[in-house]
Amino acid sequence: MSIGVVLEQLRGEFPDVTVSKIRFLESEGLITPKRTASGYRRFTDGDVERLRYILVTQRDNYLPLKVIREQLEAMDSGAVTAILSANRAAPMISPENFRAPVITRLTDSDVAEQAETTEDSVLELVEANIITPDGAGYFTADDVQVVGTALALKEFGFDIRHLKSLRNTAHRQAGLIGQVAAPVAMSKGEGAKQRAEELSQQMTALVVSLHASLVKTSLREELDS
Repeated sequence: MSIGVVLEQLRGEFPDVTVSKIRFLESEGLITPKRTASGYRRFTDGDVERLRYILVTQRDNYLPLKVIREQLEAMDSGAVTAILSANRAAPMISPENFRAPVITRLTDSDVAEQAETTEDSVLELVEANIITPDGAGYFTADDVQVVGTALALKEFGFDIRHLKSLRNTAHRQAGLIGQVAAPVAMSKGEGAKQRAEELSQQMTALVVSLHASLVKTSLREELDS
């Protein structure tokens, strides 16, 4: 099948997949579609399943391409068997692969309803810049998740001041990652954006892991003191 047909098959599950993404994965050696005499790519059902495995693994497990390549090589050699379960474990963090959320147009009342809270609670988080509507005043599904998590923390005694501190920490961490990834994204050549995205995913996973470990260590010291 052509690359266009492949996109149609994958976009239902992976709305952000693009021709550039598929070409980038090919350039990295993760997929090897056949070529016609005139140079057009032709994919088999096996190629599509391989792509699906790569995209699922990136999205749900945040693994870098190097690790995914090693997994694929192990599968190709018969050392392990690929398992794609419909009941995958929840990812450690969201949103999917750190991409922008799928465009949605949620009002503050929609967010309140989906997060099972009041519009006043949503407005309080907006005023604190914990969530921010777009230029037209709408929110995304990610904002619903942030509201739900913020409210869960408030039940443990976290107030707006504490939530702002967490927000500021997240902004600083994102800024550090952006300093490394931005020059890659702006570099010339095909696949620059994909390389920057992959680099951002790797760094974000490492930063989140380090942050969690540091919090755990500090908390243990606090409780033992």
